[in-house]
Amino acid sequence: MGFIRSFDKKQIYALQSEQNKSIYNLLISDIKDGKVFPSVRKNQIYFYYEGGCLYKFANGKFTRDKAYEKHSCSTEDSTRYETAKIQVENKFSKGEKNDKERRLLNALYRYTYGGEKPYDTVVLDIEVNLNSTFVGRKKCDLVLYNTQSSEIMFVEGKIFSDRRVSVRIGFIPEVISQVNTYSAAIAEQQQAILTQYANHIEIINNLFGMNYSAPKKLIQPAKLLVYEAPLSPTDNSIYTFNTITAALGKNNAVWFKQNERPTTDEIWNSLCK
Repeated sequence: MGFIRSFDKKQIYALQSEQNKSIYNLLISDIKDGKVFPSVRKNQIYFYYEGGCLYKFANGKFTRDKAYEKHSCSTEDSTRYETAKIQVENKFSKGEKNDKERRLLNALYRYTYGGEKPYDTVVLDIEVNLNSTFVGRKKCDLVLYNTQSSEIMFVEGKIFSDRRVSVRIGFIPEVISQVNTYSAAIAEQQQAILTQYANHIEIINNLFGMNYSAPKKLIQPAKLLVYEAPLSPTDNSIYTFNTITAALGKNNAVWFKQNERPTTDEIWNSLCK
């Protein structure tokens, strides 16, 4: 089976052990504050912060991507943990389109583990590799989870100006094939996805004090969330909108205009009709 969410008792014991508790306790505090987002993988947990992987826990220990270390500024007065956070912040603070996309999506994560639950919809998983024959190395941005209906939904997020979205008249936006690929992948393994996200929820309930129920339904197909749609669209913009909407279906793509910051419930309700 390609799509797996697991974390065995040996790894749980190691995560909470004396050897790892200093980093684990700091992560728990930031998770509760909505600053760090944990995602379960195959006997691993990735801890995301500000759009990047802050720590990975696997094989009984925490590790970091060495590539982040080159993004340091002066951190001599910071702890090892705070330095790691600064390095992630620096890597994703260049003002590029992909960085803006990360920041906008990152703003949706804070309600999943925080004490305040203002919305019915939370982000269950991010950066999801579906491990399917269709997908290859591409990762879907979000899995949304509606806590009232116990349904999950895969959502790809984009900025309108991304070249994979916005095209000139006569060209086909790449995002169409990307979303269709995710749709094919989830259709291929829909029952496995539901089973594995039930495992995922059991793990996060136990480790992070949550009380979510297992998902009952996977909404299909995959959806598209587009930020920063132009207030004054050009002919190319109108063509882009019409082409994507026609290809994916009007209920499978949602467009938010420049400076609009939708809540998770607004996104869910726009895509679940």
